[in-house]
Amino acid sequence: MKSGDATLLRQNFPWRRIDWNLMRLFYEIVQHGGVTAAAHALGRQQPATSQALARLEDQLGVALCERGPAGFAVTEEGEIVYRIATEMVELMRYAPDLLTQAAGTVRGPLRIAVMSSTRSRDFDEILTAIMRRHRHLEVILDLAPWQSVLDAVHSGEADLGLTYVQVVDQSLSYQPVFHEAQQLYCGALHSRFGQKFDDPVPLAGEHFFLTGRDEPVEVMNFRRQFGLGTLRRGGSEDLGELKRLILTGAAIGFLPAATVEDEVRRRILWPLLSYVPLPTYPVQLVTRTQAMRSLPAQLFFEEARRRLRAKLAPPAATRTPQ
Repeated sequence: MKSGDATLLRQNFPWRRIDWNLMRLFYEIVQHGGVTAAAHALGRQQPATSQALARLEDQLGVALCERGPAGFAVTEEGEIVYRIATEMVELMRYAPDLLTQAAGTVRGPLRIAVMSSTRSRDFDEILTAIMRRHRHLEVILDLAPWQSVLDAVHSGEADLGLTYVQVVDQSLSYQPVFHEAQQLYCGALHSRFGQKFDDPVPLAGEHFFLTGRDEPVEVMNFRRQFGLGTLRRGGSEDLGELKRLILTGAAIGFLPAATVEDEVRRRILWPLLSYVPLPTYPVQLVTRTQAMRSLPAQLFFEEARRRLRAKLAPPAATRTPQ
């Protein structure tokens, strides 16, 4: 665009008559990679969505995208409008938080995605403190495999996630909550029930139930080190369902030790390994960066960070004066 054209556009920019709903629609079109995909995601008809995009282009006086045999592509002007639309969407997303702060009361939903079969006293204490302090806050807990938890946080479907993290994403913020250790178990009907193994190698010939793509890399490396899991009998990414399979006695499998203490005490699950160290990994509280968090998510994350750092601090009598 030439400078003269840019000046003319600036002078005649029709900001007073722009339909902001069309801006939001353009945001969705770019997010979904095209008109057809956006129409499907929003439950709209494709022709109506195309017509709405054309109306926005008429209002702005520029082409926002190119549609043809080569596919969908955003123009240079479209990139600028998309950035403006994105800021609008984010501002509207935070509007309830800003109004809540003005009213002095925290309201609204806080959606937390939790890795299946996770057990943490620290997390429960943080949740209790937040619920007691903010009595108008609605908390929704969703259980999912760890990769799905991260996907939900990254997309904004969840405000926070409590999950295993394999690769750090710079667009997210992390707070370690606890370390989880996995043990190898069999059910009461399995032939190995009641046996203990200092060396995992003799179990290499056993059938296994596995967690598939959701298996922590620390557990996978442990299995490969000792040749475990080459005979697969099935499995599940949901650890609760994996436990159900192991209880059948048809095969053995790894489970987080803290989540099956009751079953071990009732002697319906048996820990097979006396070998140490067992595969262990940190479980993290994950959220988007501060600029992208809702107020409830920010309050929860700050509460977690404060409490967990306080637990790691030395007792007051042993601290070194500054």
